[in-house]
Amino acid sequence: MKSLIALLTAGGGGFLLRSTTTVAFAFQAASCVDRTSSLFRLHSSTNAVVSVGEDAARDVESMNMWATNMGIQRCDGCELTATYEEDGFGGVAEDWSFVSSQTIAAGSPVLFVPSDVILSSGIVRNELYAFLSTAEASLADQGMEKDIPLFALFVKVLAEYERGTDSPFYYWLNSLPRKFNNGAAMTYSCFECLLPYAAKLAESERDLFSKFRETLDYVLVTGFIEKKTRSNMNVLKWAFNAVATRSFIVYEGEWMIIPMADYFNHATEPEVTIDHDEDGNVVFYAAKDIPAGYPIRVKYPGPSDPSALLAKYGFLDEQAPGTFCKMMNLQNEMSDLGLTASNMLFYSNGEIAPEIYDCVLYSILGGFDQILQQQFYDAYTSGDEATKQNFHNQYWEYTAQALREHVDQTLQDLYDLSVRATNKDVVTHPRLPVILKHNEFVTNAFYSVRESLNPPEDTQSLG
Repeated sequence: MKSLIALLTAGGGGFLLRSTTTVAFAFQAASCVDRTSSLFRLHSSTNAVVSVGEDAARDVESMNMWATNMGIQRCDGCELTATYEEDGFGGVAEDWSFVSSQTIAAGSPVLFVPSDVILSSGIVRNELYAFLSTAEASLADQGMEKDIPLFALFVKVLAEYERGTDSPFYYWLNSLPRKFNNGAAMTYSCFECLLPYAAKLAESERDLFSKFRETLDYVLVTGFIEKKTRSNMNVLKWAFNAVATRSFIVYEGEWMIIPMADYFNHATEPEVTIDHDEDGNVVFYAAKDIPAGYPIRVKYPGPSDPSALLAKYGFLDEQAPGTFCKMMNLQNEMSDLGLTASNMLFYSNGEIAPEIYDCVLYSILGGFDQILQQQFYDAYTSGDEATKQNFHNQYWEYTAQALREHVDQTLQDLYDLSVRATNKDVVTHPRLPVILKHNEFVTNAFYSVRESLNPPEDTQSLG
């Protein structure tokens, strides 16, 4: 872990790394603990495995005791708290997260996790190289090199699951959710209730799980990952979802799971930032003053678009400022202009990202006159705002009309999708409530945008 001397700060598509020589923090590394002691062995010595059924109870209390014994430390006021809400079909959804019980000052250490508790894909790959090398080669042959670190963590979690109470991670595993709402947990009946962009993202998570499940056949089997585990779809899906939703990329090729820190919820503007010391221990610091009663959150890696978060993590970020405009027909134009979905946002307050206007007009000009399109492209790429604005002023009505038609059609599609979802059996398809909430969030954003596309008649400029 000493090679991971780094400062992790939330930003862009994940956590950005800066080298650092020292980290000062109030927490002290815990002395070595006897992991065979009665405190570590919280229950009987029977080698039981975690029950992964969706109705199985999460044992967070024992995980708390385990964390203390493993040297994980929290500041006063950082409380692990359960919340409960109706799940939409007669049950109750349980969620655990950190909340402040007293004011935590900016810059204060909030959580300390020692390096030997952290699951690092690089260390796992070295530890299990003899078992993983053939499987990793198979993934590489399929063009999935970037997914190899996540696969290594997936195999590691399965291996620790099989060890049952003999695993040093048993109590952490037994505290994890059993039910997930992300793309890998969805069915095709779920996908058909989402707009194409969200459905594509969700299906990609399910496809990744399928690839991982198939690749397990290449993991050498002698004494490792028993056949009954490989054939247990519930265990495989639980392990995949636990890894996919509780790990993050720290730099290209390196993924980590940090037990206890995986209970931080997501925020676009987080309350804590992350730091490493020279020994690979992790410390979370308050990024700002955190009043009593406030959630304590980090920014999850990847785009903050609600559809992307739903597909990857299985929740709706109701505080998200906006959503991808869903203009799937402009993929080529977006590529030409160097844009991604994170640039093409409709905001909940009705504002439209400038890049959307640029991309739509670029497409319109391509249908009119490719010479005009090239002139606009040259102005766009050279930063000639005056020329670009002249194009926008001249063709504003075409741009506005194209946007109105897209928004109206999408709103109709969202209505049809919601009708389709409400006609399905929510007991058979328990992810439908979060899908409906997602669709409602997108619908509200699109209605706000629709209103903004009816400016006063004398308003003809985007500037």
